[in-house]
Amino acid sequence: MVPRRAVGVDWSGAASDADAASAVFTAVAEDGRLVALEGGRGREATVDAVIDLVLEEPETLVGLDFAFGVPAWLAAREGWRSAGEVWRWAARGTASGPGWVRARPEPFWGPGIRPRPTLAGDAFRATERAAMAAGARPSSVLRLSGPGSVGAQTLWGMPQLLRLADAGVAIWPFDVPRLPMAVEVFPRQFARWLAPRAAGLRGAAFREAAVAELGPAVAGHAGTMTASQDAFDAAVAALGVWHAVREAGAPAPGQHPDERVEGRILMPPDATTPAPSRRPGRGTGR
Repeated sequence: MVPRRAVGVDWSGAASDADAASAVFTAVAEDGRLVALEGGRGREATVDAVIDLVLEEPETLVGLDFAFGVPAWLAAREGWRSAGEVWRWAARGTASGPGWVRARPEPFWGPGIRPRPTLAGDAFRATERAAMAAGARPSSVLRLSGPGSVGAQTLWGMPQLLRLADAGVAIWPFDVPRLPMAVEVFPRQFARWLAPRAAGLRGAAFREAAVAELGPAVAGHAGTMTASQDAFDAAVAALGVWHAVREAGAPAPGQHPDERVEGRILMPPDATTPAPSRRPGRGTGR
């Protein structure tokens, strides 16, 4: 699998599409370089733009910054047999109004909603536990609010996976890997893989150092990436999936039965070491 184009999307869990437009960014990478980085679109318009990019270039890999599934124990409790059934549940719910997400009962929680309840199973999916083992710090999909939460953006994002599937995009790991394909990503993990010398920094200092390390690969977009965490995450998602698949090959199809409802994060080929093309002595180009 050798994509000609990679797209990275930094998503939003804002209650309204208008509010989401201030946070959602889309990045496009070709030949290992960032060629576009745009914000200002709501969720629906962003996915419209992604579908246009895929139709224009079918050999496209799309990285989306939200969870594609839920913990297997929750799916079993609710009778969801596949991720598609979870997505349709989320589509029906979000279509009912902007308050539906934060009105979800236990086991969902978050500041301003309810304290974390006693759960019937692990708050994290197996793929998030694997990311933790590699040094990442993912949030549970059950947490709907608060800094670093991913639950709201996941529930707003799942219906868009149905739209992408209808447009002919394979959704990994549920479909047989083929292009065009969408994958779940954790941008911060890709950022530390692509720019290892910046790994000890945080916030704006990290973004500035990572942008400097990426060099010509982000030429023309460095200012936007440094100024905005959302833009930065979209950019490293696009560059990360581009390099990960080119260096490690096509991701394997889902193998564990739980992946039918949990999904899997596409991680760097070796999530604990610098990207091979970014180790010291290889220059600043990508």
